[in-house]
Amino acid sequence: MRLAWNRLSWLVPSLLVVACGPSQEPMESPEAPAEVGTSTRSVLYPPPAPASGNIVDSTAFLGPVGLNDSVQTRFTANPQYLSFNFKVAAGAQVRLEVTHLGSSMYLDTGLFIYGPKDASGSYGTTVRAQDDDAGYGELSKVNSLTLAQGGEYLAVVSTGTGAGKQFRLYLGCLNGACAPEDLFTACDLDVATRIEVCDESVVETQHLTPAQALPQCTDAQDAHAAWVEQCQRPSGQKAWCADGEAAFTSRMWPVCKDFYQRYYSAGPLPLTTLEDNDAINEARAAGHTRCKAGDNFCDEFLWTFNVPSIADTQPTQLDWVVEGAFAALPELSSNRRVQFQRLADLTYADFASRIAYAFPELGTVLPAELGDGTEVPVVAHLYDNPVVAPGAHDFHNLYLVYFPRSHRTAVFWLIQHEL
Repeated sequence: MRLAWNRLSWLVPSLLVVACGPSQEPMESPEAPAEVGTSTRSVLYPPPAPASGNIVDSTAFLGPVGLNDSVQTRFTANPQYLSFNFKVAAGAQVRLEVTHLGSSMYLDTGLFIYGPKDASGSYGTTVRAQDDDAGYGELSKVNSLTLAQGGEYLAVVSTGTGAGKQFRLYLGCLNGACAPEDLFTACDLDVATRIEVCDESVVETQHLTPAQALPQCTDAQDAHAAWVEQCQRPSGQKAWCADGEAAFTSRMWPVCKDFYQRYYSAGPLPLTTLEDNDAINEARAAGHTRCKAGDNFCDEFLWTFNVPSIADTQPTQLDWVVEGAFAALPELSSNRRVQFQRLADLTYADFASRIAYAFPELGTVLPAELGDGTEVPVVAHLYDNPVVAPGAHDFHNLYLVYFPRSHRTAVFWLIQHEL
């Protein structure tokens, strides 16, 4: 928790504090929130701009607020600026409100939205939206805000007179397109557990193999039941629920099924092709130009895939990723001239150094575009050197770079020609 109280907080004029001072009623308990009343005057208290240029440094940062979810807490000082982060996909339309339910009587708040957070971790100081009294009484509400750029944003709830009072901040998705894509690239752990429990039950009662039982646990009825179980529960729903049941059924549920297809030995791990990535394509093109210079000494192929996995658990085995790549790519599986042999796995640094003579940009860009910026990728290495003419070989190096937290892989086939 970051408690970065800005010294400017103490420079509020004393006359203003007296005019808007807190009432003396006792504090309400969260279990029985009192009805919000109104006061005679309201003041919008924006967090002061910090020297760092990152607005969060002028606030007390209290953690995330989930999509279609809420957080409840209490002010402890006057003035005070409490902040919460939230993540959305590009084009998300959201509503943020300090709600009547769960907020104290006679509370006056301000609400400010900043972001998205940049590569240095700063939300900046530009206000994307703000409100004083659009909510109930003198509570704050941003009824509809479209965020064209996906990423992480910061919501700040402020007060000048609310010390000792509690409030509830709600974040809602209005267009069913709010959840970030990475929430769908792996099977939710609770959804996966449901499939496993079902499969074990069918195996026990019907005396089938786990692979034979799997279709009975992954049909449309099971998908609907999993959605209801996670997204209509009293304790709050998962962030990915914000995009609706159709998004879950078409995006996450197939990932769950694909993972368990391999887990229960019903077939290889099905990999799904990622959309073209401009940065990766540019890096590959730069290396391709070097390969074709002079004596045309190399050729290359590159594919990128999502890898079916389970979130919050052990990463998918690298062996499964290799097997899945050969199943997904006829260029590899049906090539009779090249007989790849699996060599020892490489570190990512080893892989980057081996391709640096022609593809240094590719070694730099893959972690930035396929990884989360901090995870450690693992690399499978396969090799063959067939004779292509008397006294001449081609040297085939096949690298499968797997990012275990982002659930993505790059398959890079580099062919060097003997000169």
